[in-house]
Amino acid sequence: MVLAALTIRAGHAMSPEQLADAVWGDQPPVTWVKSLHGCISRLRKHLGADAIATSPEGYRLVLPDDDVDAWQFEHLVGRAQELLTLNESERAGFTVTQALDLWRGRALAELEEWTPAAQEADRLNEVRLGAEELQLDAALQAGHHREVLAQAQRMVQQAPLRERRWSLLALAQYQSGRQAEALRTLHRLRRLLAGELGLDPSPDAVALEQAILRQDPSLAVEETSRFVSDSCPYQGLTPYDEADAELFFGREEELARCRERLTAEGVLAVVGPSGSGKSSLVRAGIAASLTSDRRGVVVVTPGRRPMDALTGALSAVRRPVLVVDQAEEVFSLCDDSEEGRRFLDALVGYADSAPVVVALRADRTGEVSTHQAFARMVERGLFLLAAMSAESLRAAIEGPARQEGLVIEPGLVDLLIREVEGEPGALPMLSHSLRETWLRREGRTLTVAGYQAAGGIRGAVSQSAEQVYAQVPEGDRPLLRELLMRLVAPGIEGDPVRARIPRRMVAGEPVQNRLVDQLVAARLVTSDDGVVEIAHESLVRAWPRLRGWLDDDVEGRRILHHLVASADAWDTLGRPDSELYRGVRLAQALTWRKTSQPDLTPVERDFLDAGASVADQEAGPPRNAPGNSPG
Repeated sequence: MVLAALTIRAGHAMSPEQLADAVWGDQPPVTWVKSLHGCISRLRKHLGADAIATSPEGYRLVLPDDDVDAWQFEHLVGRAQELLTLNESERAGFTVTQALDLWRGRALAELEEWTPAAQEADRLNEVRLGAEELQLDAALQAGHHREVLAQAQRMVQQAPLRERRWSLLALAQYQSGRQAEALRTLHRLRRLLAGELGLDPSPDAVALEQAILRQDPSLAVEETSRFVSDSCPYQGLTPYDEADAELFFGREEELARCRERLTAEGVLAVVGPSGSGKSSLVRAGIAASLTSDRRGVVVVTPGRRPMDALTGALSAVRRPVLVVDQAEEVFSLCDDSEEGRRFLDALVGYADSAPVVVALRADRTGEVSTHQAFARMVERGLFLLAAMSAESLRAAIEGPARQEGLVIEPGLVDLLIREVEGEPGALPMLSHSLRETWLRREGRTLTVAGYQAAGGIRGAVSQSAEQVYAQVPEGDRPLLRELLMRLVAPGIEGDPVRARIPRRMVAGEPVQNRLVDQLVAARLVTSDDGVVEIAHESLVRAWPRLRGWLDDDVEGRRILHHLVASADAWDTLGRPDSELYRGVRLAQALTWRKTSQPDLTPVERDFLDAGASVADQEAGPPRNAPGNSPG
């Protein structure tokens, strides 16, 4: 009761006598001063020592507006009215709904016998009734007339003498195609006002009746649904896949040209920089369109064992269209050059009898030339994927939003286009920033404020990654670092290449499992079919902390990633001595383990220990050991 009284006199001090009057009326107890001091003390304990200031005039509540529901309510209603004036009807509806959600019953019910509180409660209730009408007005302006028609009828029944409600009901009826009902509603209003109050309808109600009679075009609003999907239409750092084809926009022209090239040549090689959208084009574009044409399609990625990836496609009786995404992994991840050569031979041979689509990073085209037949195949089907134009970017932003019933605040699309136009590697970061903006949406509306709060194009990825890092307990952060180091392999020149690792190799313990799940939830890492990988290599570029970790020890990362694959293969084959490290490679790995002290898995430790043991056995006893002398 003391707190409620202080909120009523916001910004002004209340004397102890005034507070006593609010709480006890004309009959305060003998101990009222002590009781009041106890109330203030307890409130300061809950709200903070500075929440209630003491002055010669009495006590004054010192809190931000957002901390007091009544203050926040009026602020939100005022903001909603501004948005509706600016024709932002969807955001206005969302904002006023937030305001009304703050109500839990009668205002200031604890103090209803205190005259100032009763007056304030009446004022707040009047604002609430107006907010309900504002909510209905926003819904009608947004085109939701059929959905709110029943609500408008209930509001008239609840407060029949509020003229604005009758007008909104008539407008909802007219927009729903019920012109006669709308006119009858306004006639009932006229009779009610005359009979109950002896008044005529307001000029606004009369003007609405005339507009309905002449079917004024300004009353017509295109009908829309308030239903919004709970799923985000933007993929973040991960590419669009075949199942996401309905949300894939902006590459229609490129898709048509790729289909023509594939039909004419039987081969298509989509080449572009990292982050240009190659995977999305070949998966959500080409593969999905071929599937819709009832063509068989198999999508593979080479990984460390490219021949294993091809097994299913090569064994099919009717050869499907073979789509090889991230084909550069043959050069960047496969350590066995002979297996890589056999994989490329198989692709060339497959192309003789069935269509082949290859997606390849532009900075790996030099390595393609080391395999002449594959190089000629790529040359025959070459399609260079350029940066998206402004029109294409607009479609890629607006299309998914429209598909999911979202509204984009004016100015946001133009801002995004200015940020990324002409930068082919920025598409994953664009998609991630849109996803983060969606998480901060206002109702159905993606806003500029939400985009800025997410950190913008360049800051959204880093901000998301840093949030995950901050949520990880300090003692587990070295494990997070080790996990991410395993998921980014060093290329030939030290450049980062994402690596796919079996989940069992990076998430064998509960803590590791939890870390993987946190990264997956933040869309920084994907985990499908028992395999874990970072969502996109742009994570390395966008997150300074990860980049710093990777730059600290490039050679150590090379040793680690070779060790991960070799130890897993050794364990899978039954741990034969023939698969162990020997010679220089073993010496380098043992030295690295001793100096860097990495957090290795039990299999990796066993692998190195077994290699060292076999090396010791093969070396034999030292030359000067007892029993080894001549004679």
